[in-house]
Amino acid sequence: MEEEAERIYKDERGLLLDDEAASTRDAMYEQAENVERELEHMTEQIKSIIETVNSSQGGELEALDGMTPLDVVVKILNNQLTSLMWIDEKAEEFSGRIRKLAAQGNAADGELMAAPKYWMS
Repeated sequence: MEEEAERIYKDERGLLLDDEAASTRDAMYEQAENVERELEHMTEQIKSIIETVNSSQGGELEALDGMTPLDVVVKILNNQLTSLMWIDEKAEEFSGRIRKLAAQGNAADGELMAAPKYWMS
């Protein structure tokens, strides 16, 4: 029985290798396996990076029960967005103060120019 299975395998193997669709399917399957392995590796790298960043920032963002690494990333990004919005708000306030001071400076310059120039006489 084993000899018969071996003979059939040898006979059919040549046909399978000659079948272009089968070889394409096998190549695609092999590529899919490689992509899956790379994605798993990238997931582990991202998880490690997240843990490193969190520990270096002293944050209390360790994954809680039921939190996936993606949930932790979303939480970090939300914190960063909040910080950026605060920075934008403060920059706008600062810009407004500068415009106000510039307007006051221009008004003061205008007053000096409009004053009588007795000293030039």
